[in-house]
Amino acid sequence: MRIPLITEIQRFSLQDGPGIRSTIFVKGCPLKCPWCHNPETQSVNREFYYYPERCTHCGRCAAVCPTGASQMLIASHRKPEMKLDRTKCTKCMKCADACLSGARAVIGQVLSIDDIVKEVLSDRLFYGNSGGGVTISGGEPLLFPEFTLALAKELKKESVRVAIETSCFQRWDKIEPLIDFIDLFIVDIKSFDYEKHREVIGWPLSPVLLNIARLITSGARVRIHLPIIPSFNDNETHFSRCLDFIGKLSGKLDGVDILPYHVYGEKKYDFLGRGDSYQYKNVPPSQPSTLIPFGRELKRLNIKSITFDGLIGTKEAK
Repeated sequence: MRIPLITEIQRFSLQDGPGIRSTIFVKGCPLKCPWCHNPETQSVNREFYYYPERCTHCGRCAAVCPTGASQMLIASHRKPEMKLDRTKCTKCMKCADACLSGARAVIGQVLSIDDIVKEVLSDRLFYGNSGGGVTISGGEPLLFPEFTLALAKELKKESVRVAIETSCFQRWDKIEPLIDFIDLFIVDIKSFDYEKHREVIGWPLSPVLLNIARLITSGARVRIHLPIIPSFNDNETHFSRCLDFIGKLSGKLDGVDILPYHVYGEKKYDFLGRGDSYQYKNVPPSQPSTLIPFGRELKRLNIKSITFDGLIGTKEAK
């Protein structure tokens, strides 16, 4: 069984399924969404954030770096200056261990399933009172199907409701065993343009749509996430295709969440040393008010619940 690194266990989450939830973020995703707001979950390997404003220029990181990726230089103004060359970095993380100011933070923890279950069960009371539970997210949980299944099984033994946030990219034989242990599949659909989905997202659209249909036919609860991204899918053609697809599932979906583009992840690219490659740098966030007409059209399709930003709220669990 392939065990993913965990970037975070976010407690008291309100936007990753109904009720109050703990969200487990696994590290690793096969898709290449250029607007991704969790870039720290893209690679399966450990990485580190570098926060320059926290650096005291003590030189401890440079002293332990075995490759010269971190060097302390004396600038023209006679003050020390940190030079970080990530192309030389072997990700040994000695620099982060040596840092005393919090300027470097390791991303990706090794946690056992028992460790994860123990931590999320500490908030069991909140799950029961709010109709919440645990959401397995990422990254992409289905990149680690055996781990996701094993974790879901352990949570169900504790009578915890389990959701999964996924692109549904995986083969059906990897998804089907999850149905008995996942209470809600929250599926992202990035585009209904087959060519654009392959070229921009880096994965074919057909298996995504086929897996959604199979989940619904199998009796699984499915909720659709619709990220609306500037210059990618914020247009009438995409909205029309959304309405056509979701209209065919009228009465069968748990709900739809319209997710306007936001800039919460922009600084993460800088902290990861990838700021220059981020295609959405300085792109302003979408205004939810501009998507109200689209939301009204969705409402006419007999969808059980529709939200902006995925804030479902508390309700009695099904």
